[in-house]
Amino acid sequence: MSRQYIFLAGLPRSGSTLLTSILNQNPNIFASSSSPICDALYHTHLIWHTRQALQANPNPVGVQNVLQSLIPAFYADRTESIIIDKAFSWGIPDNLSVLVNALGYVPKFIVMDRDMSEILASFQRLLDNSPNFAHNLQTTTIDPCVMSYNNLLSQIPQQCFVVSYERLCNDTTNLLNEFYNFIEQPNFQHDLTHIVNTCTDDDGVWGLTEMHKVMPTIRTKQ
Repeated sequence: MSRQYIFLAGLPRSGSTLLTSILNQNPNIFASSSSPICDALYHTHLIWHTRQALQANPNPVGVQNVLQSLIPAFYADRTESIIIDKAFSWGIPDNLSVLVNALGYVPKFIVMDRDMSEILASFQRLLDNSPNFAHNLQTTTIDPCVMSYNNLLSQIPQQCFVVSYERLCNDTTNLLNEFYNFIEQPNFQHDLTHIVNTCTDDDGVWGLTEMHKVMPTIRTKQ
C-alpha cells in the first residue's frame, strides 16, 4: 500500500488534539496522539552509532535498513493511507536530520502555532487543576518546542503547513481545504459540530488533568 507520512510538530496547547480529532474523521487519515516514534528513531540512531561492536564491524546498509523500517513497522497495523505522527520535538535539528535520513526524503510537516501568552495561560489553567505537576514548563515543555518550530520554518518552509490556533477555531473549513491541497488530497467534508476526541493519551501519565480535552463543537465565525 502506498502510504504518505506527515509529521506534526510545533507548540503544545496550540490545538493539535483538536486538529487530529477533526482529521481522524477522514477514513483515509490516521493522526496519532503523542507518539514515541520520534524519540525511538533518534535513540536507535544514537545507539547504532555509539556501539563499539558496530565500529569494529561496520554495516551501514544494515543500520539504514533498521532505521528505515521503524516508522512503517510502528504503523503496520493501520490501514489508512495517510499517517500523521504527532511529536512536538520532530523539528529539533538532530531529530529532523535523523528522520530525513531514515525516510530518504524531506517529508511534509504540520506546524502548530499559537501566541505564547495564550499558551502559558492555557497551561496555567491546567496547572490550577493539577497540583501534582512538578515540572518546570519553561525548560521541559516550551523551549524545545519553540526550537522545533523555528527550525522547521527556517530550514524547510516549503514543506511546512502552519496551523494557527486562531484560524483553526475561526476559519476551520478554509484551513482544512488548504491543508488537503498542501498534501495533494481531495477535500473531505468534516463535521465541526460533532467532534469526537480521538486522543488516547493517559493524561494521568502526563500529570495534567484534562490536558487533551476538546470541545465537540467549533464555534466558528464562518
